[in-house]
Amino acid sequence: AMGERDFHPLSANFLLPKWAATHWGNYAQGKANAGETADPADWRIAKTIFVADDDATAKSYGKDDANSPYRFYYSQILKKMIRGKRQAVFKHDREEADEAVTLDRVLDDLVICGTVNDVVDQILSLREVTGDFGELVYAGMDWVDEGLTKRSLQLMAEEVMPRVNDAIAASEWAAVAQ
Repeated sequence: AMGERDFHPLSANFLLPKWAATHWGNYAQGKANAGETADPADWRIAKTIFVADDDATAKSYGKDDANSPYRFYYSQILKKMIRGKRQAVFKHDREEADEAVTLDRVLDDLVICGTVNDVVDQILSLREVTGDFGELVYAGMDWVDEGLTKRSLQLMAEEVMPRVNDAIAASEWAAVAQ
């Protein structure tokens, strides 16, 4: 329906990459139904991201610490999904047992966090699952620690995205050269 109406899709940050990947085919079909060709540049994917200068800070603030805004956010979403019997959105397979969906696994699956190199690798891995898309929407959390939040945004803008864009350009160039 979004493709038929010429909306530009945005896949939510709380979707596993494999489920977000299904959005593109549906959108492209909608564009085709409207007599148009879909452009991957129109597709935006939101991801929950935290970049830190060191692994310990990244893991603590991004996932493990009881006061982590990321942990709080996903604990709230998970509780609501379970209450509404919609936790399948977090399952690796639709037949997977409900008990397999834990907060720690949801954090591991959905929060991109680490040092610059780790986050670059995780974003490129995301693209391997979803395919090409136009924009990565940085879904940060409340600024519980303003300094860490600003540093994460700075690292994302100045180091992560230039490296991601260089890697994408290099892989596209290699594909054209073949």
